[in-house]
Amino acid sequence: MKNTTFYQILEKISKKASLFESLQEANSFLKETVRKVMEKAGSTLGAVYIYNETTKELEFRVGYDRDDFWDTCRCGGEKAPLSFALDGNDAGKAFTEGTIRVLRYDNPSSPIRSKILVPIIRGPEKIGVLLIAHKNPDFFDTLNKADILGAASMLGDIFVEATALLEQKQAVEKAQEKKNPSKIIGKKASEGVVQGTVLPVWADMESVIEHLPLQGTTEEEKALFDSALTESLKQLEQLQDSAASGEGDEDMVSLIFTAQLYMLKDPSFIDKMRSLIEEGLSAAHAVKQVINEYAGRFSAMKEIRLAEKAQDVRDLGFRMISNMGRAEEKNFSYKGKIVLSRHIYPSDLYRLAVEGVAGVVLRGTGVTAHIAILARSLSLPVLITDDNSLLDIPEGTAVLLDASGGTLYINPARETLERLLENGDKKETPKAYTLKGKTADNVAVTVSANVNILQDAKEAVKQGAEGIGLYRSEFPFILKNDFLSEEQQLRIYRSIVTSQKGKPVVLRTADIGGDKLLQGRSEAEDNPFLGVRGIRFSLANRELFRDQLRAMMRAGFDADLRILLPMVSGVEEVLQARSEIAFCRSQLEKRGVPFNGEPKIGAMIELPSAAMAVEELAAETDFLSIGSNDLTMYLLAVDRTNQNLSHLYRSHHPTVLRVMATIARESGDSLSELSVCGDTAADPLMIPFFVGLGIRKLSVSPGSVEKVKQHLNRFSVTEAEEITRKMLSIKRLSEMEEFIADFNRTYDF
Repeated sequence: MKNTTFYQILEKISKKASLFESLQEANSFLKETVRKVMEKAGSTLGAVYIYNETTKELEFRVGYDRDDFWDTCRCGGEKAPLSFALDGNDAGKAFTEGTIRVLRYDNPSSPIRSKILVPIIRGPEKIGVLLIAHKNPDFFDTLNKADILGAASMLGDIFVEATALLEQKQAVEKAQEKKNPSKIIGKKASEGVVQGTVLPVWADMESVIEHLPLQGTTEEEKALFDSALTESLKQLEQLQDSAASGEGDEDMVSLIFTAQLYMLKDPSFIDKMRSLIEEGLSAAHAVKQVINEYAGRFSAMKEIRLAEKAQDVRDLGFRMISNMGRAEEKNFSYKGKIVLSRHIYPSDLYRLAVEGVAGVVLRGTGVTAHIAILARSLSLPVLITDDNSLLDIPEGTAVLLDASGGTLYINPARETLERLLENGDKKETPKAYTLKGKTADNVAVTVSANVNILQDAKEAVKQGAEGIGLYRSEFPFILKNDFLSEEQQLRIYRSIVTSQKGKPVVLRTADIGGDKLLQGRSEAEDNPFLGVRGIRFSLANRELFRDQLRAMMRAGFDADLRILLPMVSGVEEVLQARSEIAFCRSQLEKRGVPFNGEPKIGAMIELPSAAMAVEELAAETDFLSIGSNDLTMYLLAVDRTNQNLSHLYRSHHPTVLRVMATIARESGDSLSELSVCGDTAADPLMIPFFVGLGIRKLSVSPGSVEKVKQHLNRFSVTEAEEITRKMLSIKRLSEMEEFIADFNRTYDF
């Protein structure tokens, strides 16, 4: 090959650099350029590396591989990499020094005997490195170094022009996408794929009024109002009836919709609207005025739990005005709707699910833990996004919500619908869950379910859970956003207990505080996660605590009932709680009502102080439960719901593992009654770790029960103990990551 060949080829090709019109053409052009140069040179391998200012590395851009040697050959023991750090290697030196480097290899059987590294320089700017490998060990000795530097420089010109075109094209497409987006990217809060039409709940009542018929006479408007009132009452009553018939949770539905029903039946509330119609307002504007008045009163209240009820009032107004539409627009329903909202309360989420909403997209940077937990319990797809274009999607727009994939498709193409909905349209035959919770060598491990609502409890039975390992009793409080009476709690807890048909039920007393709820009931706390929450809240509000304890004892009068105390910091709190249970027992005896006088009492190990006092806690309780989520959070000082810190939340952190091992060891004779609940208990890596510690009770979400049993069946106790030993011997997080990678490869996870 002549010395000027590289230059001549590139000079000829460069004339075409401004002719391509698409991204695909530009990419193909870059690859074709390198291919032609390498073929003319008779090279075995060739590649262009471009310097990345962000990573401070030379990164592979395009390459040529004549005989598939790229993945199989080693150039003098060095496999062709995807990037080079500027740390003294030959490519780094060629780039930083701006000099050509020629390398030779002695192995005569190697398809690569020589290699040249040429800096790509464009004026004062260093762009990257051209790498060429050849089968002839002396090939590069005959090249004119000035010509090859010039050729590399021209290659740099071509890359800069091509890159500029790509960036310009991408900028245009991005601007078009922003103006009229075809999809919105977000983060999954609860998985699922559903099709529907958009309903923005930030659209005020006025936007609904705009689509109503023109105002009629006073008599016509009064008739329209009465019709909408009747229809709204009918809809709310039907929702409650559907729950009572077994299609939902009657007690929860009652908590959510009773207030709206009471308002519609309140003469003073309704008469205000009728008076405004008599004064000349349309029915819709009369409803809007009164609704805004009431919502404004709630919003102005200092207590958050009352201020949040303003949204319930607005929703009622939205329903009434929607029911004033034309005949084809009446009978307002959320079914098939994808609700877009800036914020949503748990009660709103539950209400929407009961009313048949297809999915929810939230505009914000995060979501509270209980919203995500509740959404999963309701099997309601929820996506979170910080994309402002969500606010511009018109009501009624056809969308496809792929919460699992983190995408909302706007006016989706048929191909997209078919691809993502294909599996969803198939009706699966109900599966019989028959696996036993046991290891490969037949050691029994109890797999129970964590539940939040009755729907979870029923699903736990279907999935083969061996009872309820944790019922989060705060969820009824969250959904009502207020405290419940003893009788209200009794009905809810009784439905949970009876759903298990004799299997053990662990009812956790309300973990109120922190990120949970009712923060506005008392003085605001600067750091509620370390404030009055869990058992501290209960002991600070004894009458509320007694209401709950009596309701639990009554609900489990004929059951294997266990009461679990959350956020315990030391044995003193357990002793005080036992004293309260004894007091409630005496009260119930005087009443003469059925109740469980000897429920088993347990404590959650979630705080470092509790982990340090396991021996004392075991002596004063009937069982213990490691709350893996909160324990990890407090040990590492990381809130897992904080997106800025979530990457630091590691349940397999060596420190967390050592603390869990200490808990198991210090529980002594109570080890058989030590359980683990939370997401960690369903982690394929952590399952054998816990078994290796001697733990024989796990409690997970209903949908994870079968998978946990499958993982248990793969390990013998001896294998699990070896995995545990190795994990506990690791001191650094980086080493743990390497172990996990090997574990996943070994067990095909």
